[in-house]
Amino acid sequence: ADLDAIATLGFRGEALPAICAVARFVITSRARGVADGTRLAGAGGEIAQRLAVAADTGTTIEVTDLFFNTPARLKFLKAVTTELAQSLRPVTQLALAHLVVHLRVTSNGRSVLNAPPAKELRDRVGALWGWDVAGRLLAIDRHEHAISVRGLASPPDLTRGGRDDVITLVNGRPVRDPALFQAVLQAYRPLLPRDRFPFVVLSVTLPHTDVDVNVHPTKAWVRFRHPRLAHEMIGAALGEALRRRAVVPGVASVSDAPTSTPAIGAHSGAVEAGSTFGGDAGQAALFAEPTATYATSLGRVLGQVQDTFIVAASDTEVFFLDQHAAHERVIFERLQREANAGTPVSQALLFGEPLDLAPGAGAQLGRWRAPLERLGFAFDERGDSVVLRAVPVVLKGEEPRRLMEAMVDELAGPKAGEPVIDRALAFVSCRAAIKANTPLGREEMERLLAELSATATPYFCPHGRPTMSRISLQDVRREVRRIW
Repeated sequence: ADLDAIATLGFRGEALPAICAVARFVITSRARGVADGTRLAGAGGEIAQRLAVAADTGTTIEVTDLFFNTPARLKFLKAVTTELAQSLRPVTQLALAHLVVHLRVTSNGRSVLNAPPAKELRDRVGALWGWDVAGRLLAIDRHEHAISVRGLASPPDLTRGGRDDVITLVNGRPVRDPALFQAVLQAYRPLLPRDRFPFVVLSVTLPHTDVDVNVHPTKAWVRFRHPRLAHEMIGAALGEALRRRAVVPGVASVSDAPTSTPAIGAHSGAVEAGSTFGGDAGQAALFAEPTATYATSLGRVLGQVQDTFIVAASDTEVFFLDQHAAHERVIFERLQREANAGTPVSQALLFGEPLDLAPGAGAQLGRWRAPLERLGFAFDERGDSVVLRAVPVVLKGEEPRRLMEAMVDELAGPKAGEPVIDRALAFVSCRAAIKANTPLGREEMERLLAELSATATPYFCPHGRPTMSRISLQDVRREVRRIW
């Protein structure tokens, strides 16, 4: 029965003698309630000295001259910095799993890790990675179906070049489980920039009878009784955090801005929201059909700056929205809904466009054909060549040949492991979205803000760039010393 509900980290009995067999060692230990401790010293697995000593409660193990008696194995050690980094990784994970334990690591007399006891996970992360990182992380807290998911996660613009900072704990046990890692990545997809990974520390707690920790010799993997439920809980918890307004980048201080003053009468690029723009009449076709009202959580539109940024204000904040990134997000989620419903809107080409692609690109296009057709592309076979017959309606103004060449380059590039449908959606959204330096009318701006507010993830475009920046009016009042 105990094996069905393991609540401890366990102990690999062969690990300690295996280490002592290839190193010089000193082990000092005293049990609670015993007057004296015992010290064992030896080398190569042989005990050379046994002494009764005064010692603190607990066990201290000192290992030196690792592999001194196995020179062949010693030759395969990597650089000191590499070995140190690999040694610090499990210690860091243990520090995140056990906040009340003070962990210290020194190397050649220099402290390389110091994690004092902490009350909160954010405090421990601040001690390990710095307070600038810890302060930006989003709090995760979701409890449902006897599963608790708690922790910290980075906004999409705070990323890492590797996956080592995606740390998952299950019932206090650090694990490197591929299924849990994929659940985390799925929650961030497609918010992350190319080849970047989030910073995530997640603690999953569930009944011990619902998880098996004895599925891997190193106990690095676990098996859930209800794996789908656990993965959905992780996705829901992260998705909930990534939809909060806290992920919107803010301007730290108004005084940080350049102080140069433009010449009086110089063109600033700012346009009043009520004015008439020079955009063509077809611009409105980029947006969905207008609704009766434009309800938005981003306040009211004030105007447009440099024909690129929409300015809006609520009672407490001013927002600067990148119109291209914002429109990308709107189109992405609209196309995603149509693809999931199986109702993509296509524009048939008057004449089919033969696609004379390189052999490798042609083979790749054949592999991607099914997901592309879900988006509204249509292809015909003509002998050994492929003919493009239709494109998504949002791309009806694009030159077909160049469009498909760019599409193939995008899908064959980095991040090839990501689902083709997501990458194709992001590509189509980027090509169809309104561009920078495009004047917009007031109604167009209001409609865009309303549609962006209704999206599931309004604060980042499909490629992971922020759609907006914000300034707190409280900070503005403080800067100008407006106290009433």
